[in-house]
Amino acid sequence: MGPRLLTSRQLTGQFPNYEAVLPKDISKSIALQGEELGAAIARVAQFADERSRAVRLRLEKGELKISASSTETGESEDSIEVAYDGEPMAIGFNAQYLMDFIKATGSCEVKLELKDAQSAGQLRPAEGEDYKYRYIVMPMRI
Repeated sequence: MGPRLLTSRQLTGQFPNYEAVLPKDISKSIALQGEELGAAIARVAQFADERSRAVRLRLEKGELKISASSTETGESEDSIEVAYDGEPMAIGFNAQYLMDFIKATGSCEVKLELKDAQSAGQLRPAEGEDYKYRYIVMPMRI
């Protein structure tokens, strides 16, 4: 191979304040197997609306219910047992965004952290606190 030239330049200006979009006051946190969550979302997402790809996550005592529906394909629901004993809550997300996180992290244990149905959700690997990878996903109205 011949010679190569690499060009770069230093950006000027301030780095965006990314901490402003990180969820604060997280009150609900559940640990799940990434592979199990991914499989459930993939099954349910087949019934989601083609444009929005919206799935509903309902957190209830002892389980996470994942559902989707559309007028064209019908509806589907799947559930995963989780260690949760708080108030019930429902929130909607784009299934593709959730699957992107799961594909990036593999089959490790993941944490889903939520504040309320109107606030951003946070997904992250459950391994030690030293691992700082966070995936922020905005909720959808469904």
